[in-house]
Amino acid sequence: MAQITYNSYAKYDLALYFTLITLIDARLAELETDNVRIDQLRQQFHQSVLRYDVAYKQSTKSFLTETIGQKDTARDKVTKVIEWVARYWMELPDEEDAVRGRCIYQPFKDFDYRRDEAMMAQNAKWRNIAQVFSESAINEDALQKMGLAALVTKANTLTAEIEQLMQQRQTDQASYMKGEMAAARQENEGLLSQVLQYVNALLIVSPDAAVEQMAQYIQQDMDKVDLQYQQGRKHGKKEDGDVTPVEPEATAEA
Repeated sequence: MAQITYNSYAKYDLALYFTLITLIDARLAELETDNVRIDQLRQQFHQSVLRYDVAYKQSTKSFLTETIGQKDTARDKVTKVIEWVARYWMELPDEEDAVRGRCIYQPFKDFDYRRDEAMMAQNAKWRNIAQVFSESAINEDALQKMGLAALVTKANTLTAEIEQLMQQRQTDQASYMKGEMAAARQENEGLLSQVLQYVNALLIVSPDAAVEQMAQYIQQDMDKVDLQYQQGRKHGKKEDGDVTPVEPEATAEA
């Protein structure tokens, strides 16, 4: 069988690289062999994959995430009350009250404000809505008459806090990426190179059906991951964590 061929995997983002090494780790685990060196390499590689997994998960979360979620939940409740009260005022028989309701409810509709959207989208849309409220004396009067002015201020405060915490979380993650994550990736890439080089050497000096089959599956997995990378570039780069993992094909029965 021809040797395993592959392009540089250093170009893959964190998630896609994790997909690749998880697939290769699974292929190595399935190999039945008495070769001491390859057994040693696959154990070292497996432990490195586990360390990469821990580092990757740590890099994508933060102790700030829970706080951000709590503040987002609080904002959801506040904005829901504002929107609901405005909508009910629209149904009041007094035309002036109904107009006040429409003034406050309409921006929610215009900006398609949804509480199930990503927080960045909610931040931007709420700021747009709050800007509309502040631009008109009629809106300010409506908020006062409906008792909603304090809730709008509360939503503004929560939005500012969420944005600040999200920025801090991004800074924290970037710092972690330069340390633990970079070290875990460097270690794993080194071991992956050793594994692939040794398997290729075995295919030349000591051909074996089991090794040849494993190499064939590894080649297929690498080709699929590279295709996924190329497709991602074509359609625009995705953020880490948005990559759909490639599942290994079932191995053929002996």
